[in-house]
Amino acid sequence: MRYFLPVVLFILTTLSAQAERRVALVIGNTDYEIIGKLANAGEDARLISDTLRKMGFDVETVFDADEDTMGEAIDIFAAKARLADVAAVYFAGHGIQYNRANYLMPVDARLRSAAAIAREGIALDQIMQALEPVPISLIFLDACRNNPFAEQVLAQAQSEGRTAGLTRGLAVVQAQGDQLVAFATLPDTVASDGSGGNSPFALALARHIPTPGIEVSVMMKRVTADVYDKTDGAQRPQQLSQMQREFYFSPSAETSQQTLHSELEPILSVYPLSVTVNDEIAMIADLPRACTPFFFAVAPSGKFTPIPRDFFKTVGLSNGQTRYEISPGSRYGLIVLPEDEKGDHHIGYICEPPLGTDQSILKALLRQARNTATTGGPEDGVYDQSGLTVTYQMRELVIR
Repeated sequence: MRYFLPVVLFILTTLSAQAERRVALVIGNTDYEIIGKLANAGEDARLISDTLRKMGFDVETVFDADEDTMGEAIDIFAAKARLADVAAVYFAGHGIQYNRANYLMPVDARLRSAAAIAREGIALDQIMQALEPVPISLIFLDACRNNPFAEQVLAQAQSEGRTAGLTRGLAVVQAQGDQLVAFATLPDTVASDGSGGNSPFALALARHIPTPGIEVSVMMKRVTADVYDKTDGAQRPQQLSQMQREFYFSPSAETSQQTLHSELEPILSVYPLSVTVNDEIAMIADLPRACTPFFFAVAPSGKFTPIPRDFFKTVGLSNGQTRYEISPGSRYGLIVLPEDEKGDHHIGYICEPPLGTDQSILKALLRQARNTATTGGPEDGVYDQSGLTVTYQMRELVIR
């Protein structure tokens, strides 16, 4: 009897794999020719490959890929993915952002100059575009590690008295179609390679991917919590998603994936979380349709600024939620101005009380939101006012 549940889950996962074709490409680049070895990238690739195979994926795993090998593997996978229902990519290795575009580095990259990045690296945008026709595509990037390539190019540029167009970590991306892109840490920040054989991100993915009955966007919240805890708050994964369909790596023990409709938690993403003058801020909120959000920003001084809903692109998702989105380059952008206060801001929303509620209650709730932000209160929670229970979420934003 003690083996009953694992057997049931194995059978359900096998049936799910038969119902939908799942393919994956996993790349682990450890032994870089110029800058030496990454401690755990190869082991991370093995761990994720094994985990995805158990979930019914046809997995191709590539280790220490040079430019030709990496490009060929991606081309072959893109052709295979066109016939699939679900395609997943996991990359462990070095990545660089150059002029706000992301490049994944093969092991033979030399990067004698910034101009060589686009020539010798593999553009993330090309992988995302290749997977756009796939019904569901998932990209996991454990590629934000401390990068000697970037330091080398930056040092050369500084010695020549010019800028290199480089920033630490990876740049914000715009997911294509029903696609989720997950970074091991926030955009423009650096992730840990980990100790003891695996990165914190790979360990968290391998732990939560097999969990039955958990939708992938909720799964990433659990991954985020694990990594944040493991790194004492130094690293926080980020998911950037345009998915309107639900996806489950493993179906529930009680019901099949096709009939599972668990209520999803609201998700608020604000990025990058550290900005300076003229930077654009992106914001995505996936909320229950019963929530009419009142968006706001709170400055370090406590100054409260509403953000009109008209600024947001609004999309109804198939899971019953509504997505509110402001992206870089959109009609109404959130741009850091010279007069904006420096320091720790908060940006978020509260769900408005029902129509007809006394406006004084809304004002009282907004005062609570401001007080929560300025006193370092919890980012997610509820306010109770005059018998009403109102959900809120906030994220910290640092203006340097």
